[in-house]
Amino acid sequence: MGINPSMGYYSFRDAAGLQGLHRIARDWRMTHMDRKWLVSHLRSHLSMRNFVIIGNKATTTPMFSLEDIPGTSGRLDILCRCVTAAFVLSHGIRKDVCVYLVLLGGEIPKTVRLDGETLRHLNPDERTTAALLKKALAVSATPDWASSTSGIFVRTGGLANVLADLKGARMLCLREDGADIRSVAGCDISGDVAFILGDHMGIAPKEWTVIEQAGAVVVSIGPVSLHADHCIVLMNWMMDTNWLLAI
Repeated sequence: MGINPSMGYYSFRDAAGLQGLHRIARDWRMTHMDRKWLVSHLRSHLSMRNFVIIGNKATTTPMFSLEDIPGTSGRLDILCRCVTAAFVLSHGIRKDVCVYLVLLGGEIPKTVRLDGETLRHLNPDERTTAALLKKALAVSATPDWASSTSGIFVRTGGLANVLADLKGARMLCLREDGADIRSVAGCDISGDVAFILGDHMGIAPKEWTVIEQAGAVVVSIGPVSLHADHCIVLMNWMMDTNWLLAI
């Protein structure tokens, strides 16, 4: 797909992510509002935001109570808040986001994937999200993705499987003692990117080995330890505003 304005020719395939879109808009002499529209409507065709959240004790079965999610599910409530932070807008759902919940609280790890493009029935409250995850965990899981409700899939396998799926994306692991994300050379998050985060227990040594082998860069968005869902909100804001490209 290409644009042929009178000022020149650019192919979206050749454009360097959102920077390329801004260059197209500038050379096409678009107004500021038109430029915002172009970037907003074409971003999903150029990049995908992937959030990988590790639930160290998160249950892999549907046998937990929606009346006591924190106490019966291995803190699945933390992952529910991460889902809300990743997807939910004031009046809609982000379509260019995919969330992987790596559940390590069972004998066999499972992963639940939520795709913004087809995700339905997601509300801002934890209970509704937990109910959707409960349905997903009731599906008979195999190493292949199995569909639950719209936009939600489940399979057996842990972090290594997820990172293998995302090998084409730039991988960034968030940790307080990582390199300041503003100072990491070439830290362009305008293309496909995968952010890896731990829950309240952090990331265990076994998972750290997998992350290092995948070539992820360890970065920090500040010296203060933040909740994983708050980090996701900040990363979405950085990408919404092209903040890293502006500094």
